[in-house]
Parts: sequence; structure tokens; C-alpha cells
Amino acid sequence: FNMEKASASESWLEELEKEEHNPETEEYGITSMTFKSDKMPFHPDRLSATLTGFGDYGSALATSSNNNDDDSIGESDENDETHIAGANIFRGVFRSKGQIWLANANALPMEFHTAGKHLHMAPNSEEQPFLAAINKAEWEEAEQTAYEDFRKKGLWTEKFGDRRSQLVFIGMGLNKKLIHEKLTAALLTEEESAALGGMKGWRKLSDPFFGGDVYDHFELPEPYGAPYDQ
Repeated sequence: FNMEKASASESWLEELEKEEHNPETEEYGITSMTFKSDKMPFHPDRLSATLTGFGDYGSALATSSNNNDDDSIGESDENDETHIAGANIFRGVFRSKGQIWLANANALPMEFHTAGKHLHMAPNSEEQPFLAAINKAEWEEAEQTAYEDFRKKGLWTEKFGDRRSQLVFIGMGLNKKLIHEKLTAALLTEEESAALGGMKGWRKLSDPFFGGDVYDHFELPEPYGAPYDQ
């Protein structure tokens, strides 16, 4: 766990969330919004359906099967109704950035960013796991300091630790209510989690993004991968 990298990730979110606006952005109607969730992770299938049509998003599974090395997540059929619906949700978004907590990748946040029609989502490139995914017995001074900092800032929950999704969207004429509603609807529900047998069962969920490779990020290898509270 690297405290400097974690802090850097938080800093750009804090900067974008400031309510100070440049007069030019106000004049041209450019606004921003944030989405956060530390209650439950995203359900992979519903998140996939929600994002389809946002930029050039299609499916990482399609990208994998085509052996495409481009770092966008594939192409989707412009005539597909789901593609059109997804595009309408995020109409007006110029850029977005953040991290995604995916239910079947419970140890590692997913980097997410878009610019124009390009969408990128991939496991954290720095291999920076959630602190809560690291066995507390293996914590050193950096991890303990990070834990105390998370607690102080209200970024730690007793149930899931520092696991969370946090996204920032910047654009013109954003339908903020619709974006928030659709992303909230894409979260795993308590009932679904219970039906899967709790957190361990989240691994059973399908992987529409990475063709099965996502399961490598469900938990860290022992002894580092035991839950933080054991």
C-alpha cells in the first residue's frame, strides 16, 4: 500500500469537487457532478448495461476475443438500442474520471476515465489494492497511517473499509439526476448479496468486462489477502 499514491488519487477528486467556477465555464454552461458509493459495489452486468453507448464502450470481452491491444473497452453497434440508451444517460459528458469498486474484483479498484468518445476502464495500473483487502496482521506503519487518515476523513466504513466507487463527470447540460439514478441502480443490492452468500459469493458474478480475468483481482494472495478485521 502506497500512501502517496492514495493521497494523489484523492487530491484530484477534492479539486474537481470544489464549488468555485471559472466565469467562462459558467457562461458556457459547463458543470460537474460526482457519484460516490461506499455502501455496495457495482453489479458487473448492470454497470456494463449502463455504460454501453457511453463513448466507444462496447465490451472488454469483445476486445479480448478480437485480441485488440487498444486500451479502450471495445466498440459497440451504433444501432443497438442499449447503446443508444447508454449514450443518452451520459449525454453532454466531456470528461470523467475516478475509481470503480466492482463486486467481482473486490481487492483492487478499477481505474475509470473518459475523454470525448474514448472510454478506459482497467485494474489499477499501480496495483494499489484497497487497504481493507490487506490482512491487518500484515500492516506496516504506512498502512496504519493510511487507516487512521481514512477514519479521520470519514472514508472508512466498518463493513467494507476503504472500498468505494467515486466518479467525477464534467460536461455541458448534464442530466445529473438521471446519471445518479442509473449508477445507483447499477449497484449490487443487499438482497442479491445475501442470495450469493455474502461477499465471498460476489465472485460468482459474471465478467462482461474482462472475459474472466477480473477474478484475479477478487482477493489478494494469502497471507496478505485476509479481511482486515480478522
